[in-house]
Amino acid sequence: MRRNHEQRHRGKAVGDAEPFLTAMLPRIPRGVVLDFAAGRGRHALALARAGMRVVAVDYSVEAMRILAATAQTARLAIWPVVANLDSFHLKDDSFDAIVNINFLDRALFPKLERALRPGGVLLADTFLIDQAALGHPRDPRFLLGHGELRALAGGLEVEEYREGPVVYPNGERAFRASMLARRRKTN
Repeated sequence: MRRNHEQRHRGKAVGDAEPFLTAMLPRIPRGVVLDFAAGRGRHALALARAGMRVVAVDYSVEAMRILAATAQTARLAIWPVVANLDSFHLKDDSFDAIVNINFLDRALFPKLERALRPGGVLLADTFLIDQAALGHPRDPRFLLGHGELRALAGGLEVEEYREGPVVYPNGERAFRASMLARRRKTN
């Protein structure tokens, strides 16, 4: 399994950030950001270029190697971490923002919420159930039902929420749910 995961990244370009992340960059607090399931770092790079310090976590050694080399060449504040995402410890009140794109573990959302500092934001963006008709992914465990992402926000204040088809510059389409939600500041 790990070998297949590593092969998926080998020799591949980093790629462009998801359009929702790019659109929300001005609303993400400048500070320490966690890019959870970072892959080769397309989102970590966009965040760091916008002036944030990024901790990028992924299971793939190869993906983190690619990201580390890219960040070092560009002199960006990114700290790649190889970790099992299922058991990665998230300390409460430790991040100004968390980005979780294309990784769906429903049980993770309460942990992400607690890991945000008061006033911090969670940006989540992944595939809707409608995506199965278009292709990958097809497994319902990795596809959100309509309205489900908003429900997963728990006690966060949802500031931006979108569901439906997305058309990329290259003409590809996907069905996505996207959310920017903020943890309330404590008095």
